[in-house]
Amino acid sequence: MLIRLIHQLTNVEWVSMIFSALLGYLVISRMLKGEPSREQITDGLFKGGLILLAIWKLSPLFLQPSLLTDSSLNLFSFLLSIGTEQGFYLGVIAGVCFVIYTIRKGKIPLDKFAEAFPSGLLCTYTVFFLLTRNVGTVTDLFWGISVDQSVYRYHPIGVYQLIFGVVTGAFLFLRKRKGTPVPFRSFLVWFSLGQMLLTFVQFTTPFFAGLSLQQIFYLSVAGFSILLPMSILERMKVS
Repeated sequence: MLIRLIHQLTNVEWVSMIFSALLGYLVISRMLKGEPSREQITDGLFKGGLILLAIWKLSPLFLQPSLLTDSSLNLFSFLLSIGTEQGFYLGVIAGVCFVIYTIRKGKIPLDKFAEAFPSGLLCTYTVFFLLTRNVGTVTDLFWGISVDQSVYRYHPIGVYQLIFGVVTGAFLFLRKRKGTPVPFRSFLVWFSLGQMLLTFVQFTTPFFAGLSLQQIFYLSVAGFSILLPMSILERMKVS
């Protein structure tokens, strides 16, 4: 009974999102153990996550204000439903801005944040895609998976994310062991372009210039990381 309930809950996208984000949060908290800035960083990340979730969940009301006066709107169903894609990325931007504000306000050393954040991010992405059983486009490759007895086979996005997370995490760990930690800038570029590559085997909806909103976001992060002044990101090392 409990297993069935957990299975049903993880089919609700926002539940899987919260669960995977909490695991990533715990990884970051663990890596910062013993650091004086641990509480400030984790508190900023937690509140930033709440901001992201709130904006994402409420985004349908922003895009369709008429819902506020719709008497047929079921509050419980609305809370279980997912937000909009635009709302998610707007929430990400707002959450990131809040975390940056927290770091600057608390005068937290950027290298401490950079040491823990990549591992938490990789954990969050990997767990989320595994929980949601996300599948991509149709494929003829032998490792494709079938869904609901379909005659077609699809790209196993969760497996791809797992491989990407393990390979990236191992690379960061080995570089740290050798005494040459990966610059935070390089990690952001690698992560963004890696996720961008995976979108080509996912179902996407063109948003602008033939690119989906997801692809535009990852390209923007990669471009921003490359163009940001060297003095800000190149000094940050990741473990």
